[in-house]
Amino acid sequence: MRTALRALRCHLPPLLVHLLIGVPAALAFVCARWYLAYGHCEYGDLGRRDLDGCTYDQIENSGFALIALILIGSLVLLLLLLFDVLRPLRAGRPLKPHLLTLPAVLIPYAVYVTNGG
Repeated sequence: MRTALRALRCHLPPLLVHLLIGVPAALAFVCARWYLAYGHCEYGDLGRRDLDGCTYDQIENSGFALIALILIGSLVLLLLLLFDVLRPLRAGRPLKPHLLTLPAVLIPYAVYVTNGG
């Protein structure tokens, strides 16, 4: 049991940080999913029947969703760059624990989707 704890000790801090970075990443994924579904709507599309029911709310919120997607996505990329590349290189630590736990960023979004989101 002690050897397993020693092996996990170097992977646990990057795992926790990636889970925390996953929260804004999940919000960015939600914005991207919404923008892909409703971002095509414009005011000229309100009368057309061949679209999937564009509403005024979808048209007015598409700009907000795009700006939120860009800002939150940039924040997530900056956090990942700082934590996974620059910080370990500056301290002279190996990148392996950080890169092995990188997929944990997707766990908060996966939890959101499985809970009906």
